[in-house]
Amino acid sequence: MLSNVTRSQRSFLRKCALFIIIALFLTLVLYSSLDKIISRFNYFLTLCNDRLSSLLLSNGFSIDKVVVTGNKFTNEKDILNLVNKTQPIMYISLSKLADSIQSASGWVKHVRIHRMLPNTLYINIDEHKPFALWKNDNKTSVIDSEGKVIVNDYLIDNLAVITGQNSLSNLKFIKDILESKTQLSDHISSCIYVGKRRWNIILDNGSTVKLPEDNPYSAWDYLNHLQNTTDFTFSDWSIIDIRITDKIFVKR
Repeated sequence: MLSNVTRSQRSFLRKCALFIIIALFLTLVLYSSLDKIISRFNYFLTLCNDRLSSLLLSNGFSIDKVVVTGNKFTNEKDILNLVNKTQPIMYISLSKLADSIQSASGWVKHVRIHRMLPNTLYINIDEHKPFALWKNDNKTSVIDSEGKVIVNDYLIDNLAVITGQNSLSNLKFIKDILESKTQLSDHISSCIYVGKRRWNIILDNGSTVKLPEDNPYSAWDYLNHLQNTTDFTFSDWSIIDIRITDKIFVKR
């Protein structure tokens, strides 16, 4: 009985050993041919993709028209150059194209892209809104209302110029008076943050308005009141000093 069991076990072990040898041999053969298999598989995929691409292009699914909207400061040609028109419209990765457009210009805040089959691509640009020009260390930058730099070395007419150390950290007052849209605010040419504590406002006629460190809003409202209710003429004075409460000093 024991001899029969032993022969059976030996036969099983021989079969297992043969199976392992064959498996190892096939693994070695497959591994040595893996690069060729992958290469042939990639070739087949590329061939199928090229045939499908040609078929789609020949049937009108090309990119014949690209419509760009919302861009005021972003160069449209720069956007169009990022669109690969050699491929079918369905092959365009909208997310990758949006990322490329956003990376290409500091003006771009957000991009929305959609296809209109068979052959039109719509690109809508949401741009940062310029608030003022910031001059610092001989460099001029366009900033938004939060004081964040949009682009450098880009001049825009009719924007107030902001200067002075720590000016961007204390921009709220300037934002408030510029957005108030009073007659006086429309004549602001530049704003200088003086001594890291208060503002001087330069009007477009060259007059300098010196505002107090504390409660500049009240002083600015007083100037607006003077302009609206009296014959006070700002162009007559080179300096208008209202740093002291309820007092105004002027200099020709």
